[in-house]
Amino acid sequence: MVMNYKGRDVFIIAHRGGSSSFENSISSFLKAQEMGVDAVECDIHTTKDGKLVISHDPDLVRIANIDKKIAEMDYDEISGIRLPNGERIPALEELLEIMNIPVVIELKSRETVFALLSLFSRRKDFINKCVVISFYHDAVRIMKREIPDLMCGILFAGFPVDPVSMARNSGCNMISLYYEGLDGEYVEKCHKGGIMLTVWAPNDEKAIRDSLDAGVDGIGSDRPDLVLKIIENSHML
Repeated sequence: MVMNYKGRDVFIIAHRGGSSSFENSISSFLKAQEMGVDAVECDIHTTKDGKLVISHDPDLVRIANIDKKIAEMDYDEISGIRLPNGERIPALEELLEIMNIPVVIELKSRETVFALLSLFSRRKDFINKCVVISFYHDAVRIMKREIPDLMCGILFAGFPVDPVSMARNSGCNMISLYYEGLDGEYVEKCHKGGIMLTVWAPNDEKAIRDSLDAGVDGIGSDRPDLVLKIIENSHML
């Protein structure tokens, strides 16, 4: 359910599934869905045998204490590894099968584009439940060229002078940027150009409030529970 903040609809996205469980784990995504968020966000990499798995990092050092790159491992090897919470590293297809809300997919490398296109060719029912984003703007452009109806957005960490042209050149109408330093004037610049703007990842009360007051269309946070609480409390003022 899309929340309303001061007369505006705001999408709440659980960044890496939120902090209710270990990041990018099936339990974190399911708990975020139960919490009432509008979407969950995940990161994908491609295995040696072309399978898409969910992980922020290109290697397994931080999440599993294994010094190997995902791109150098087969899926069968990766599926035998356990995360700190005891779960397996999930495949993207596994997540899409079980979610009832949109899934925002961040392409962490250019190689993921063709694997994702292959998945969508086999499972066209997944297309309408996905939003694809990436720092690799050429990857986004390829996705939109091949699947025009797919919702896509571009990522960046700074504040380009002309974000509207950057989005349009990539074939999309949404941008997502790091929240720090954002103000209402920049949001308005995007809106006047017909571009939606979401932020990642304000995780404390002040950062979340500042983002909401700047007029963003969506917030991707590790604390979606806090975003929900702040918006709900705003209706009581």
